Parts: sequence; C-alpha cells; structure tokens
Amino acid sequence: MKGSSFSLRWRIAQFLELRWWKRYLRGQSAAAYLRDKNAYWQRVLRELEWTVEPHIRVVDAGCGPAGVFITVGAHQRVTALDPLLPRYESLDIFARAHYPRVNFLPQALEDSVNLPPFDAIYCFNAINHVRDWERSLDVLTDLARPGTRMILSSDVHRHPFLLAIFRVLPGDALHPQQHPAAEYRRALRRRGWHIERERVLRKELIFEYRAWVCEFTPAG
Repeated sequence: MKGSSFSLRWRIAQFLELRWWKRYLRGQSAAAYLRDKNAYWQRVLRELEWTVEPHIRVVDAGCGPAGVFITVGAHQRVTALDPLLPRYESLDIFARAHYPRVNFLPQALEDSVNLPPFDAIYCFNAINHVRDWERSLDVLTDLARPGTRMILSSDVHRHPFLLAIFRVLPGDALHPQQHPAAEYRRALRRRGWHIERERVLRKELIFEYRAWVCEFTPAG
C-alpha cells in the first residue's frame, strides 16, 4: 500500500492509538498498572538476556506512555521518542515530570534526525506503527554507531495468505505496517545489523510477537 491511501491508514492508526489506551486503562489503577508494567519490562529484558548497562546513552524509540524508559530510566541516560507524547499527557499513567532524567521528544521516528549516536537502542512494538517502515529502519541505523546494540520487537505475520489480505484490508487498524519475520531479518542485515538472538515472546492465531537483539556492525 502506497501513497495517500497508506498515509490515511497511518493517520487513522495514530487517532485510534490514544482511544485504545483510554479504553484499555479504564477502571485500572495507574499505580498498579505501572508496577505491573515495570515487572513486565524486567521480565522481557531477562528473557532477551539483555544487560542494562548503567550511565550509557540510550533511545526508547516509539516509547508510548509506559515504555521501557520507566524501567531503565533510573540507570541509563534515556531519550524517549514518540509523536503522541503530548496526547499521552491526558492519561493518568503518564507524566513527564515523573521521569526527570528522561529527555522526551515528541516526534516520529522517521523525523528523528540530527541526534548523536546512542550506545543502545530500544524499539519495542513501535516499528509496525510507523508511517514509513524502510525510512524508520534507516533512522534507527543512523542513531547507531559501530558496536551499538538494539532490541527491536514487533508483531509479525505467521501466515503468508493472511499477510496479503491484511496489507490490502485494514484488519489491524492500529498497525499500518504488516510484515513477516523474514522481512525484518533481511532489512536488519542489509543495514549492517548482526542478529545475536531472536525470540518469540508471544504467539497468537495470526501474529507472533518477536524480538531481535542486534549489534550494529557495518561493513568496512
């Protein structure tokens, strides 16, 4: 899907994202949600065998209102990117003032240029929300230096015939990008990312939620 039709699909996804959060959080205690989310991030990082190195510069790309910054922000120097940050201020679970050490930038991943390279990159469940998938992967690479490590995660299609349908019809309105795992592997390797490990974090009927732990090792 290209051009204006895809741009409309992306704008609809952005509009629905905040509505989804408000519906999902209805009736939940903000404190309890954040406590559980922090435990979730710690569990995922352990499962991915990821060490949170103290004091290094990291980016939480597509951070959402409760991204991994809530867990690593006390130990690492975090820049958190998300175009919907101003809207997330309306949610009880998010207030920038609660994270004084995190540098929040309300901008899309595709537009996150002119930032210095980071020591580590977190991009959890965000790359399938972007307007331009290839451009976003290029920017993630631009934010790296040789030796930078990255966690990239996304829902990926399990069945090729459903992938073809979902790329034409809005069967997954919140995620305008629809790709199989093999496309992620090819895209990462083509940009100089060495995939250290790949994990299936959750499996459902149509999708698998996969994560890749990578290191940037550009040729030459």
